[in-house]
Amino acid sequence: MLNKIRESFQHTRPSDDPVSEVMNRLPEHIVKGYLQNIKLKHAGVLLGLQQSTSGMDLIFTKRATKLKNHAGEISFPGGSFDQTHDNSIIETAKREAYEEIGLSQQSSEIIGFVPPQISLGTGFIVTPVIALITNDFKPVANEDEVEEIFHVPIDFFIDQENLMHEYKIYDQIKWSVYSYTYKQYYIWGLTAQIIRKFCSSIQ
Repeated sequence: MLNKIRESFQHTRPSDDPVSEVMNRLPEHIVKGYLQNIKLKHAGVLLGLQQSTSGMDLIFTKRATKLKNHAGEISFPGGSFDQTHDNSIIETAKREAYEEIGLSQQSSEIIGFVPPQISLGTGFIVTPVIALITNDFKPVANEDEVEEIFHVPIDFFIDQENLMHEYKIYDQIKWSVYSYTYKQYYIWGLTAQIIRKFCSSIQ
């Protein structure tokens, strides 16, 4: 599995213009009805892979319920691009992963990128940074931001039977929304869309 992932993403790189890339890919009614009417912001998330006894896992966080945005939801470690701290979106993802789950740079290797995605209703254009995390890394949750850290086998997401799809109305716009339910965890929206895009490249 790891070799296939490396091969699939070895030539990927962060977009030079993630906003334009997303706009060129989305339907016209979303671009004109939503994206052109809000201030878009750039963010990065770390899609962390770690080997387990069953294969390869993805690492997720359950966001703290006291957070302003997406409280209590399942996500990847990540946050806004900060011009005062970050020279690239890679640094954003690494910085946020360190702050949220204690992941040091020595414990991860960047192996590729998923195309930028739009975060539903928040105006964030998000670049997913794929990282291989060492087997000896033990995550530690930042309790101010993270309620729980957990793993899900990649094989679960590759199985199309586990992918759900529906349409939802936000800001009077019809959005296509994907989701997965793994045990007690409901993974939806941007996080599910990133997983879907990631899996489509390795199947």
